[in-house]
Amino acid sequence: MKITEIFESEISKYYGSSVEISPGVMFSEYRLKRRISLFKNGVYPKGKTTKQGRYKYWADILTPRINSEVKNLRIDTRNPLVFSESPDDDFAPVFISNARLKDWLWETGRAEEFNDQVEQYSADGNLLMKKTKNGYEPLDMNNVFTLNQTAKKLDDTGFIERHQLTQSELRAKEGTWENIDEVIKNCGNKEFKTGEQTAPKITTNPYYEIYERNGEIKESVLFEAQGKKGGDEDKFVLAKIIVAGLKKGVKDHKYILFAEPLKKKISDIYKVAHRGPYKGRFWREGLVELLFDYQVRANEIVNQIASGLEWASKTIFNTSDKLIVQNILTDLNNGDIIKSQGLNQVEVRMQGIDQLIADWNRNIQEADRIANSFEVVRGESLPSGTPFRLGLMLQQSANSLFIFLRQKLGIMYKQIFKEWILPELVKDLKGKDIIRIVGNTEILDRLREMQARQWYFDNLVAIGPHTKELADEIIRLKVEELQNSDPVIKNSEKFWKDVLPRLHITITGENMDIGGELETLGSLVQLETDPLRRAWILNRIYSIQGLPIPPPTPIIPEQQIPRTTQSKEEGFQVLEPVAGI
Repeated sequence: MKITEIFESEISKYYGSSVEISPGVMFSEYRLKRRISLFKNGVYPKGKTTKQGRYKYWADILTPRINSEVKNLRIDTRNPLVFSESPDDDFAPVFISNARLKDWLWETGRAEEFNDQVEQYSADGNLLMKKTKNGYEPLDMNNVFTLNQTAKKLDDTGFIERHQLTQSELRAKEGTWENIDEVIKNCGNKEFKTGEQTAPKITTNPYYEIYERNGEIKESVLFEAQGKKGGDEDKFVLAKIIVAGLKKGVKDHKYILFAEPLKKKISDIYKVAHRGPYKGRFWREGLVELLFDYQVRANEIVNQIASGLEWASKTIFNTSDKLIVQNILTDLNNGDIIKSQGLNQVEVRMQGIDQLIADWNRNIQEADRIANSFEVVRGESLPSGTPFRLGLMLQQSANSLFIFLRQKLGIMYKQIFKEWILPELVKDLKGKDIIRIVGNTEILDRLREMQARQWYFDNLVAIGPHTKELADEIIRLKVEELQNSDPVIKNSEKFWKDVLPRLHITITGENMDIGGELETLGSLVQLETDPLRRAWILNRIYSIQGLPIPPPTPIIPEQQIPRTTQSKEEGFQVLEPVAGI
C-alpha cells in the first residue's frame, strides 16, 4: 500500500536527515528535541563519568530561569474573559458566556493544565494544541513529526502524530475506524514507549501503536487508502489518514483505520504558540535552546573547579631527611616528637580559580540577559548602591518582554476558546443550566428579552408597517411566550449563532485594556456631577466587569411636617410645610 510506505518514508526522513533552513545552516527538529530533553533532565549524552572515572557535575542554570519566566507568564482560570464591543446591548449573553466558561474550566480541570502548558511554552519554545471532541488537548511534541520543518505557518505544513492506545480505547473507536479487530489481533505489544526511539517498558496489558497523518496527499493515494479506484495523480488534497502496524515489519499486518478528505484547513485542526521569532524553521527557540552554550560552560567551570579543589584540598609535606616517616597520619600518634632537618607543608593552592570565578560570573550575567532573568525579576535584592529609580526601570523593561510573550501565548488561547470552546458551550444551553451557573433569574429574563428583540428584527418585513408602541407590544408578547414555553429555552441555537460573532475572548488583555478603561471611568465618576451621566458611567463599569447592573434605588418622597414660626411684623404664628424626617 502506497500510504503506509509514505508514512514510513516521512518518519524515517524526520529521524535521519536534516534540512537547510538558510545557506549553509542545517537543521534537524528531531535532534534538537532530543538535546532539549537531555538538558531539561540534566543528563550528559555520554554518561555522568569521564574516561578516568571522575564524576561530572551538572550545574543547573536552566530551571531557575524557566521558573522565573513561568511565574511572570502564568495564566489562571480567571484570565479567560468574554466581552463584546457593545457591552450594554450584549450584557446578558456576555454574562452567561463568562459564567458557563468558568464552570467548564473547573469541570475539566484546566487550571493545572495551564501551568504545565506555560512551562512547555517557556522551556521548549513551542506549544501545539489539537481540536478534540470535548475541546482541545496539548500534544506531546516528542511524538509529533513536522512534515515541513521550514514552515512558517500551520497551513504550510502537515503533521504525523504517534499514539499508544489501550485495547479499550481502541474498541471505543468502533463505528468510526475500520479494521479494529484485525489490529487488536495482530498489532498488540506488551510494552510502552514514551517515544518511537526510546527503550520499551514491559507492561502486563497490550498497547497499540497508531499513527495519524493530517496534511496534503495525492488524490490517487487517498482513493487507494479508501479502497476506491481512480483519483488524480497530480492533484493534492488535504486528508486525515490513520494507520496501525507500521512497526510489525509484515505487509499483511499494516492496516488503514481511517482515510477521509479534510473539509477544514490545518489551522482549523491545530493551534500553535511560538515563543521565539521565525528563523527559517517551524520549531522556534525556547529558553532551553537559548541557554545551551551557557549551560555547557557552567558545567565546564563547575567541573574544573571541582577537579582543581580535589588536589588543592590535599595536605602534603616535604623534608630533606630520609629517615622521616612516610605518612604523618598513619605513622605518628598524638604527642610524638619529630626530629628532622626540615619539615614544610607544600603549597597546593589551585591556580587560576580567580579567573574561573570571574568567568562564572560573566557567564551567569549573560544567561540572565538572554533569559530576561535579572535580580529584580527573580524577586531578589539589587546590589547595594543601586538607585531606586534604576531598579524600577529594570522592572518595567523586564515586564515589557513578559507582556509581549504572554500576549503571544494568549493569542493562541483566544483562538481556541473563540473557535472551538465557546460555540460548543452555549449552543445547547437550557434555562435550568443558566439558572444553575448564574444563580438568579434576572439574567435569564434579559436573555429572553434579547431573544424576543432578535426575533422581532428577523421578522420585521413580515410584520409590516407599525408604530413604535405596537413594536414594544409585539416584543412584550414574545417575551411572555418565551416565559410560558420555558423552563427550557427552546430554539436558542439560532440566537447564539447570531450573537457569537459579536463576542470576543481575551486571555491576557491583549484585545482590550480593561484596567486602563476602568481607571479612566473611575476618575470620571468622581468628577461628574450630573446624576444621569454619573449613573451611565457606573452602569458602564458594571458591564465591563461582567456584574449585574443593580436596579435603581426608589426615591422616597419627603414627609411634610408642619413647623410653627412667628411673624415678627404681625406678631402671630404661621404654619409652614418643611422637610420632615
